[in-house]
Amino acid sequence: MKPSEQRLILLLLVLVGIFATAFTSMRMLAWQRTLDKKDRSVAMRQAEVEQMLGEKDVWQQKLDFLRQKQPPMKNVNAANKELYQFVSESAQKHNLEINNRQTVQPAEGTYFHQVGETLVIKAEVKPLMQWMHELLSPDSFYYISSLSLQPLPEDNSKVLAQVHVTRLYSPAEASPPENTVDATPSSSR
Repeated sequence: MKPSEQRLILLLLVLVGIFATAFTSMRMLAWQRTLDKKDRSVAMRQAEVEQMLGEKDVWQQKLDFLRQKQPPMKNVNAANKELYQFVSESAQKHNLEINNRQTVQPAEGTYFHQVGETLVIKAEVKPLMQWMHELLSPDSFYYISSLSLQPLPEDNSKVLAQVHVTRLYSPAEASPPENTVDATPSSSR
């Protein structure tokens, strides 16, 4: 083999070594970045877990409050009737004029049952706000999920309010409405 061929082979081997080292270095840097991201992610999760563990007593108190104070729903119709009566009485107490009301389909979640009504109320702003403030007591489990106010053109001191009032119940077993038919087949003996 000629010396020029030997130098060419040596140069080729050096170039292959340089490219292999560069490729390996880039792969290792990418791997290091991935490990750094995972390390930051684990550190963030650990901080979240430590924070949650630190708040354990607060959340336990909230759960105890719900278990003690939130009423169970035994019957959907009774809950709707109770909501209707409470809203009517409290609105009358604040001299609110309910022009229209519509019962909303009851909803059921993992941690609650709810019944609701949508009301159209014509009233002055101050008594309306006082009524809503009274309604939103934490112990009552009533809440207003939507509110829309429009001033009345014929009387600037009054507004037309569309209010969606909802009451939450604990997830105790609720019986179906009384006017529904049980669809389970009866067994004959």
